[in-house]
Amino acid sequence: MHIRVPATVRIGLGLLLIGVGSYAGIEHWMSTRIVRPVDMPVSLAKGHIHTGPFRLNLRTQYWILVDPGQWWMNPTCDRYRLLTRWTLFQDRKVVAERDESAADGYYYLPTNDLAPGVYDLDLEVLSDTSCLNSGRPRLAVAAYTQNYETGAFILKALGVVCVVLGVYMLTFLPIVRLVGSREQISRVTDAVTVGQHFQWAQRLPLRRPFSGLPAFGLFAGPFFAFVVFVVIMNNGLGYHSKGLWVHLLKPGETPKKSDPWTEPLIVRLEDGGPGHEPKLLVNAKQVSWDDLDLALRQELGRRRDWVVYVEGDDCIPWSNVTAVIDLARGDHAKVFLLTENAGKDCGWSPLPGARQ
Repeated sequence: MHIRVPATVRIGLGLLLIGVGSYAGIEHWMSTRIVRPVDMPVSLAKGHIHTGPFRLNLRTQYWILVDPGQWWMNPTCDRYRLLTRWTLFQDRKVVAERDESAADGYYYLPTNDLAPGVYDLDLEVLSDTSCLNSGRPRLAVAAYTQNYETGAFILKALGVVCVVLGVYMLTFLPIVRLVGSREQISRVTDAVTVGQHFQWAQRLPLRRPFSGLPAFGLFAGPFFAFVVFVVIMNNGLGYHSKGLWVHLLKPGETPKKSDPWTEPLIVRLEDGGPGHEPKLLVNAKQVSWDDLDLALRQELGRRRDWVVYVEGDDCIPWSNVTAVIDLARGDHAKVFLLTENAGKDCGWSPLPGARQ
């Protein structure tokens, strides 16, 4: 006994299996790629830093990143004095090396395309910048994965298209054909009596019911809608928002209380003079930079709404203000930036990055 399987069912099952298999395979392959083989805390005192052996399994360009961390915690330390030299080994052979000086706080040292294998990195800090250690610096090796991610997205999108087409051919298309065939049968047998020679009364070929929908439209509509969705999503790749989200008060508006029993939480930064870090005032109470996180958590714990208002003198570096904003947002608080200009005369040349 042979069971005849319609062609649409066979094609639908094939597309469904191909789509599910390709999507799962790409997802598994991407999850097993090592995109950040090294990420370790380091000391930026003068000397050598050894990462030890680490494995790469992507043939792509890699970045050696020396991150000074929260360098603003010690504003008297000049992070631009950081000088490094690195050498990359494979099987005790030098495969890449470079001397690099400081560059705006982050030091991306690109390497050439590296083949998969086991490597070892030696980083030499040429200058004594141990004053940056309070900011918890890190050394990282990261892979450039944009090409792989774009290719994986396209292949996964094709897999989803196959799944959609397979589901459509297994469900919607048979239903449309079944409904159309029933309407056609009911139209043919609409007469009160049907004789055995009814076939001779049919002079013209039967036409499809007016209420029936064209098969091409049912097939092409969902397909092209999904293609448009994939194109829109693909155009959004590579665009990521950067920066710190803050809120601003309307002109003339004052900070609001979260409840009648507590005052608004205001963090003010006051100029400490040349060569000195700004003073921190949490609701008019001075705290140190090291204790700011603890003070914010204690104050936020007493409030129903976690809202922090940040303001600073015109003469302080903007990096100090962003450090406070970043710390408050790290505690999941909503930050309002108070921008009223006090018109204070600094009396001295402001540090680089100070607001003018």
